[in-house]
Amino acid sequence: MRQIEDTLKQHYAAIIEGSDDAIVAKDLSSIILTWNGGAQRIFGYEAHEVIGKPITILFPEDRQDEEAGFISRLRAGERIDHFETIRKDKNGNLIPVSVTISPVRNAAGEIVGASKIARDITAQHRAAEQQRLLLSEMRHRVGNCFAIASGLLPLCAEQAATVDDLVSLMRGRFRALASAHALAAPTLAVDGVQAGHRPLDALLSAILDPFTRTTPVAVAVDSIDVGSRAVTPLALVFYELCTNAVKYGALSQPTGRLSIAGERRGDRFVIRWTEECEIAPRADGGQGTGFGTTMCEAAVRDQLEGSFQRTFTPQGMHAVLDLSLDCLTRGD
Repeated sequence: MRQIEDTLKQHYAAIIEGSDDAIVAKDLSSIILTWNGGAQRIFGYEAHEVIGKPITILFPEDRQDEEAGFISRLRAGERIDHFETIRKDKNGNLIPVSVTISPVRNAAGEIVGASKIARDITAQHRAAEQQRLLLSEMRHRVGNCFAIASGLLPLCAEQAATVDDLVSLMRGRFRALASAHALAAPTLAVDGVQAGHRPLDALLSAILDPFTRTTPVAVAVDSIDVGSRAVTPLALVFYELCTNAVKYGALSQPTGRLSIAGERRGDRFVIRWTEECEIAPRADGGQGTGFGTTMCEAAVRDQLEGSFQRTFTPQGMHAVLDLSLDCLTRGD
């Protein structure tokens, strides 16, 4: 029987030492009596550094009063299950933990101490935060889509001559926006959510692809990640420029050429869209003050704190987007 008891004790000791959780014993004066490998991994202290010291060395300053409450409940024989709190490691880093504390009794049944199991729940907290951010992003995007649809309807109606024209205009813009939103969907990462940031050149490629599959386009933009708030206005502007280029500009002519350049300038980001082609004289005097220009100006002004200008000549068209760098890269 004694051999069986010794074997069981060895098994229990091995289980405790091999546990990923911190398993600690303390007396009713809150002095640490035992310290397993899991406690060392979570909190960074080796056993000889903490045994004999108060367990409150693991408590942040604003959590020091928790221990008195624990001891009071333990003296009453109460078990504390899955209490979520914050502890600090040897380097002062704060760690969210789930704590279970059980009273320890002697042979006479008297409570003489407590066993404490602390589980690091950092991963669960991170997952919950990711979920919260994703839900917030979803609500934001849904609201944006309805707002954009409401704004586009009257603008497209002014341009459309028939119901079929209106449907075609709206369908094209929605497809472009859908492509942009798919590209900008937030991506889960080990260290958090990337908030929808995507490279500008990839966003340009997604919008240009349906229009330029047979026409080479020279794209030279500084490496920059576009924030989720900037995706929609940029998609609208690029879609409008592509549509006009296919109808009247560089993408409508075999010899036409399109180039796009973008660069940082202090706290601004300037994008230049240049079409080299033959363009007939315009009724608006070559300044581009029609529907498309109005829509682009409003999107850039209201959402990117910038300006949009187009200049037409017999040799082509030149558009300049002067944007706030902060608005362009902001995540939400």
